Amino acid sequence: MVAAGQGARLGAGRPKALVPVGSRPDSRPLVCRALEGALRTSVLRHLVVVAPPDGDGVAQVRSVLQDVPTGDVTVDVVAGGEDRVASVRAGLGALPGDVGIVLVHDAARAFTPPEVFDRVVHAVRAGHAAVVPALPVTDTVKAVRAHGDVELVTGTPDRAGLRAVQTPQGFLRETLDRAHAHAAGEGRHTDDAGMVEAAGGHVVVVPGHARAMKVTTPEDLAVAAAWVDDEGEASREPCLVVLSGLPGVGKTTLARELCRRTGAAHLRVDTVEQSLVRGGLPEEELGAQGYAATLALAADQLRVGLGVVADLVNAAPQARAAWETLAKEAGSRLVRVELVCADQGVHRSRVEGRAGEIEGHRLPTWEQVQEREWEPWPGAELRIDAGVTPVADAVAAIEEACR
Repeated sequence: MVAAGQGARLGAGRPKALVPVGSRPDSRPLVCRALEGALRTSVLRHLVVVAPPDGDGVAQVRSVLQDVPTGDVTVDVVAGGEDRVASVRAGLGALPGDVGIVLVHDAARAFTPPEVFDRVVHAVRAGHAAVVPALPVTDTVKAVRAHGDVELVTGTPDRAGLRAVQTPQGFLRETLDRAHAHAAGEGRHTDDAGMVEAAGGHVVVVPGHARAMKVTTPEDLAVAAAWVDDEGEASREPCLVVLSGLPGVGKTTLARELCRRTGAAHLRVDTVEQSLVRGGLPEEELGAQGYAATLALAADQLRVGLGVVADLVNAAPQARAAWETLAKEAGSRLVRVELVCADQGVHRSRVEGRAGEIEGHRLPTWEQVQEREWEPWPGAELRIDAGVTPVADAVAAIEEACR
């Protein structure tokens, strides 16, 4: 994670990585945001933060990062170099020798969603030695050259073939090492993918994200501050996410990942129902009683300020209305998510391939799933086809809806 820039264009009077983001008194520096964002992925093992090269740079970065929980990820802080190439080389030198895949990330892109990290790593693991996230260029671009006191347009590239590159950029370790050796003594490169290209390597592109914006100017910082302040408002208002979908579409997998990333409580109606059965409730009464108990548990979590992810089929209009009423009574933000699996073959495979994990719970057969009544949820904030949407992307969409 490159955090060695002085941030001259930002004009904050201090290294860019140490500039607080947001308007609240407890606003944290950019590098803290960047580290927290990177740690939300599941792919990191060792992280090196490259600090400003002046005498106090390493100490200052270590100081602001000391309260960021890092879990099982080892985090080191080293001094950067006189330019970006030298700083990345310093970070590479601090990585253990057995690290085979390296991500190079700009701390200035502190709000990059975790699914971008995941996409980059997946592409490297799939056999691509150099991978960059990028967005399509939407502005018309002109090539120019100096012409007295103005610039003369020399061409208009077709923007359909242009991409605005972001970070993290992912590489096989040997590919990145070879590119740096080839570029030794050259400070002109602005990203590591360009170094790989210059060394004769091939680079592939995966989708980036608008939130991977690079904070460079005061205007950029204002946009990032607005994001932070919005998050602060959302954090004071617990979010109730209600999943709705037939058995086997992937509700529980999605709910668990969403709760892992957000800290929300996972309320799974199957678990509640089987607890009621073990307590003596007749199975024929499960439908109404299980939903009522899950709703009551959700109300308790929301009252103490915890977010909730409700994981249930939730096909009946009266059941859906009950969740909407709860959100209003609790003063919570409601996000209704309709999960489907449009490919019947994929859906059937999931239903028939599931293994029971709750004691006493009998999983429905494919025929029983097909017999279930199902209607779209009018007004649902999101409709996600879980058969084609990666879990990471679905979680990101729900998080954005909660914000």
